Amino acid sequence: MTQPSPTIDLNGELIAADAARISPFDRGFTLGDGIFESLRVRGGQPDFLAEHLARLRQAAKVLALPLPLDDAEIEARMVRLIAANEMPEGAMRLTVSRGVAARGVAAPAAADCRPTVILSLHPLPPTRHAPVKAVIATVTRRNEQSPLSGIKAAPYLDNVLALDEAKARGAQDAVLLNTAGRVASACYANLFAVIDGRLVTPPRTDGPLPGIARARVLATMAGVEQSLMPGDLVRADEIFLTNSLGVRGVVDLDGRALSEGPITAQARDLIK
Repeated sequence: MTQPSPTIDLNGELIAADAARISPFDRGFTLGDGIFESLRVRGGQPDFLAEHLARLRQAAKVLALPLPLDDAEIEARMVRLIAANEMPEGAMRLTVSRGVAARGVAAPAAADCRPTVILSLHPLPPTRHAPVKAVIATVTRRNEQSPLSGIKAAPYLDNVLALDEAKARGAQDAVLLNTAGRVASACYANLFAVIDGRLVTPPRTDGPLPGIARARVLATMAGVEQSLMPGDLVRADEIFLTNSLGVRGVVDLDGRALSEGPITAQARDLIK
């Protein structure tokens, strides 16, 4: 039996996902000119929404992309979509592109932008707390000098390449190094390590995304920011990955076995 298409919100209209259409001239499609946020839905409400929207607005500022909605309207649309899909627990994605524009790379003036705004709701991934094998990516690096390293920008191809490499090597995720060879992040998560009894994570200057879950772990579990080289991970007693949907303990890194220890368990209890 065919499952009904989920409902999405496309520019304020609730519509079946399989009936939704965007223009082939939308800059999100032609140039990856857009930003997004992924967040947890808990008890029928978007979790840590203020933090996610603050990060979204910072991303829009970096790209000089005008956001057509205020925070209250975004929240109202999210709550309406949760109700329409009858999914009080899930994963919400908010995508904003610069919208339709004439051919060419130059962005239209802000006054001429008509951004495309899409909200979609999905079941929580069953692997969001599952242990993971990881490798250190060799096919690409994260550019910590780019302003895009600090925002969730739509072009995610470096992450796609790294994840493809991980899968080809029998792993489920990859550790991305930056241009200086220091550890930056995983493909779609921040990385923490327990080294010499200390909980550490790469600093923002090394290229990780300013994750919402990352900030919670740093504030709650007395973590510190510290630059890490691949060799430092060899000395780690625990390594785990965080995003807004969960915590995944790394149980194998480039063939070296690790255990999910008490610090990983504490982080998982925090990011349920």
